Amino acid sequence: MAACYGGIAFVIVQIIDGTFEVMGIPAWVSRLLITLLGIGFPIAIGLAWAFDITPEGIVRTEGRATGKPGTSNKALVAVTLFAIAFGIWARWGGGGTVGEIRSIAVLPLTNLMNDPDQDYFVDGMTEALITELSKISALRVIGRTSTMHYKNAPRPISEIADALDVDAVVEGSVLLAGEQVRITAQLVGTRPERHLWAEQFDRDFVDILALHSDVARAIAEQIKATLTPEEEVRLTTTRQVKPEAYNLYLRGWHFRKLESDESMPKAVEYLEQAVALDSTFARAWAALGHSYLQMQWNGGWDRDYAYNRMKPALDKALELDPNLPEAHAGLGIYYHFKVDLLTAELSFRRALELDSDNVYARYEYGVFLIRMGRLDESLGEFRWALKLDPLNPQPQWGIGVIYLTTRQYDRALEYFQAVLELAPGHWQAPGNMASAKREILMQQGRYAEAAAKAGKAGDLFLQLRAEWALGNRTKVYAVRDSLRSTGELQQHEQEHPFWSARLFAIMGEKDKVFSLLERAYEDTTKEFYYYAGLVYYPEFDFLRAEPRFKVLLKKMGLREVFDQSGQRIR
Repeated sequence: MAACYGGIAFVIVQIIDGTFEVMGIPAWVSRLLITLLGIGFPIAIGLAWAFDITPEGIVRTEGRATGKPGTSNKALVAVTLFAIAFGIWARWGGGGTVGEIRSIAVLPLTNLMNDPDQDYFVDGMTEALITELSKISALRVIGRTSTMHYKNAPRPISEIADALDVDAVVEGSVLLAGEQVRITAQLVGTRPERHLWAEQFDRDFVDILALHSDVARAIAEQIKATLTPEEEVRLTTTRQVKPEAYNLYLRGWHFRKLESDESMPKAVEYLEQAVALDSTFARAWAALGHSYLQMQWNGGWDRDYAYNRMKPALDKALELDPNLPEAHAGLGIYYHFKVDLLTAELSFRRALELDSDNVYARYEYGVFLIRMGRLDESLGEFRWALKLDPLNPQPQWGIGVIYLTTRQYDRALEYFQAVLELAPGHWQAPGNMASAKREILMQQGRYAEAAAKAGKAGDLFLQLRAEWALGNRTKVYAVRDSLRSTGELQQHEQEHPFWSARLFAIMGEKDKVFSLLERAYEDTTKEFYYYAGLVYYPEFDFLRAEPRFKVLLKKMGLREVFDQSGQRIR
């Protein structure tokens, strides 16, 4: 009887799970039927124990050979009480207890429209839900890059939980029907695995921003996450958006995430259409600002042109929503570029105050800290970003750069290799790995090999350092004289004095180096991204004991990292 009942119940549950959501049947109906199945199981077993089906009909079970009855009124009462207790457990406790949930991952929502062309919309809804949940500081929310990894490569919940190190996952689906949007979400605990909660949320398309907040607040309530007053306000204060503008925003953000030469112009086009259609849509303005920034890498835009278009878009976003983390993070990048270092840092910190789980802001803040020479702080930001987004290659690349910068080359290679495993086409990691391997040769005193490999790779400074270490000073001077004869050296001294300072530092010409570095400092808009290398480039080690060098670092807002022997300063 138990096997028969269990088999039939399993089939019924599979039918409920596979069809009710698609048919739009409310989630409470599913829960009621599953609860009734749970209540019915002990009742069916009790009846099967107490009665037999015979040719004469249903009769009470006969007693055992001992003559004692197989059942009694007391036994039947016990079975009944057990059935009632089981039913109560199935209704109110059968899904498991919430326990302490402090970390969560939103798995890619399922597209119920049966239209692959709507995947961009569903992916956008997934990311929006991640964004809303990440506003809750008491909760660690895994970033989009890691969770979207499972969109086309589903895995058991337990395996996902181990890989992402989370206490619970959110699964669900999206259905867009006319002007109505429905999100069905369920919360699954992972330690141990158990179903905790499920609910269905419906809104008109114009209230789609409120829909994301509805789901986030419901999840926060279920896991008993403590919200600050500011978080309460941000999760309950939403505005309407024109459906077509939101659709254009999602299309634009989809292409922005691809970050290719082909996708970025499309991203800009869609996002510009979105803000033209709804000029009060703050998120679209922020996304447009970030897309302008990316156009310098994938759209061929001049850096100044890209940054000068980026700033007004981000300002507009913050005018509409002063608490938009993405816009503050974007301004941090802008002011970093403009060498307004204090404002840049304040912008990054404000972004992280508003959304401590914002992986993008943490990563960019980490890059900023590298260029400030605050390497330990930078490493902390990258590690935090990696914990938030374990399958995102960028934080791992950042950690690799820190180890490369601090001359821990073996550890740097481990992280660059991990980056390439996650993103085989990563454009920086292969070059970083090759550079680390050449520096290892220098550390090992294999200068001839280092010089040969650097020459093949076009790594001029390492090649000259290796030749100088070999005592081949005439070769180094010959390179200098060749650059001088073509006029290239003079041009570098005028336009890129920091580059020239590195060259003369290899030859030990102190006064010349200081003159060039002072010139580089005076034109920070051109040189800032390079002169931060003062804190870690090996060719400057011979200057680190000089008072003039210490004064220069202080003026530039940089910290000492190495001493004149190349040893790390702690």
